[in-house]
Parts: sequence; structure tokens; C-alpha cells
Amino acid sequence: MLASLSPAGAAVAKRLLHALLLLALVLPAGCRAPWNEAKAQKARQDATAILHSLREPDMLRYRALTLPPVERQRLQREWPHIRQRLALDASEQASFDKLLLRFTEPQAEVHLQRDLNAKIKPLKSEIDSKWPLMQSSLTLLLQGWIETNSQLSVSEKAHGKALAKAIVEQMPAEWLQDKALRARAFEQMVKIARDSGIRDYRHYSSLGYVDFHRRMSVFLDGLKDLGKIYGLDWDAGQARLQVTVVKQSGNTATVRIRYPLGKKWVEFPMDMIERNGQWFDASATALLQDTLAEP
Repeated sequence: MLASLSPAGAAVAKRLLHALLLLALVLPAGCRAPWNEAKAQKARQDATAILHSLREPDMLRYRALTLPPVERQRLQREWPHIRQRLALDASEQASFDKLLLRFTEPQAEVHLQRDLNAKIKPLKSEIDSKWPLMQSSLTLLLQGWIETNSQLSVSEKAHGKALAKAIVEQMPAEWLQDKALRARAFEQMVKIARDSGIRDYRHYSSLGYVDFHRRMSVFLDGLKDLGKIYGLDWDAGQARLQVTVVKQSGNTATVRIRYPLGKKWVEFPMDMIERNGQWFDASATALLQDTLAEP
């Protein structure tokens, strides 16, 4: 089309096209609501409260702070249906039961330590020479498992992957090779499994909304005690929690969350949405909607 115009006309047409393109780029930005400092500060406060609910930990409170009331009430109503839809298949359930039994059977600590000792001893030289590579592989393995977990929201996956990376990157080979340290760790893992009170997968999948979240609180508290065995005090890191609002427009915002764990920092983003003056995890609402929309 431009080729059919005179040189002067083509130049005018090009300038017009450039102007239209610039307008198309500028208009969306101009349509965004301006930064609202009061909203941004409230988003920061509510994101901080979400992280603080994990300090107790209180997973019922965490759920109330991440999901708006309407969505949370719907989650409670649909809880049995959702749990049924997310159920593992028969072979996965059998693996769940087998693993749980390993951590709850009589003298589980002794048996776990014995089996790991037998596996580690012939690998000692390889661990010493290839530990950095093993760390990288373990990080990718854990992050991949977290990413494929359909029960976690986008922000929970980001948090979990950042947490796994921070832990593994500062993990020396001695943590794996120290028998006394392993013994303490296995004792705590066994305690976590037994304190959960879960008998098997069928029992686990039948837990009601309140009971499930209460047991999750106990589970997370046990994991934090496990971290302390290795000098990783999650609660101490929360005393230096940093929450920064990086974007805010209308009823949406994005915050960056940072806190130290041992010698590393855990950092991840969280998209937030405002409902009636309170800010919630936007990805938690999206996850619930996607889960309920599945056939």
C-alpha cells in the first residue's frame, strides 16, 4: 500500500503508523489505575500477616488470610468433593501407605538409619567429589516436585521452590554423612509422622476441612523443628521479614517477600487481590476456581 503513494505521502503515512503504534502502547498504561499509597501499604500489611500465620503455625488462619470469605466458604462446602477429585490412584495410595509405615512402625528411627547407612557408605567418595553436582540435582528434583503439585497455588509453589533452593545450596556434605546428625533428623521425622495421627491414605483423604488444616499445622511445626537440627531457624528468619510492594493498580498488587534462612535468603513474589478492603493471595483464588472448573 505504501509503495503506491508518492514519496511525500509515504512519509506521512509512515509517521501516522508510528503514531498509532505509540498510542496503542501508551493507552493500556494510561488506563491503569494510578498508584495508591494507602492500598499499597494495606497490601503490604496483609501479605505480612499471611507469612506471620505460618509462624504459629496456624493453617486455618493462613487459609482465612489467603482466600476471600466467599471463596473460603465455597472451599469448605466443596471440601469432600475436592479431596475426592484430587485423590491418588491405587498404586500411589499403596506407595503412600508403605512410606508412612516406614516412619511410624516400631523402631522406625533405627531401621531408617540402618538402611541409609548401607546406601551412603559405598557412595562416600562420590559424595565428597561430586557434592556440588548432587546439590544442583537435588534442587531441581525438589523444585520439579513442588511445581507439579496440583494442590499448591502459584505463590505457594514460588515460596516452596525458593525455600528448597536456599536449604540445599547451603547444605554441606557433612549433613548427609554425619551419623549423629542423621539420627536426630530421623527421630524428628518419625515424630512428625506419628504426631500427625494419620493411619493410612484412606484416613488422610477422609479428613474434614478443619481437621486437615489442624494436622497440617502440626506437620509444619514439626518441619520447623527438623530445620533447627541443621541450624535453620525459620521463625528467627521471620523476625527479619521484608515485604515490598513492587506493583499496585486498583484492586491488584504484587509484593516481593524476602527473609533469611541460615546463610541464604528466601525470596519470591506474590500477586494479591483486594476484596472489601482486605488483600488476599490472588493465586489461591485462581487455584480454587481452576480446581472447581475441572470436569
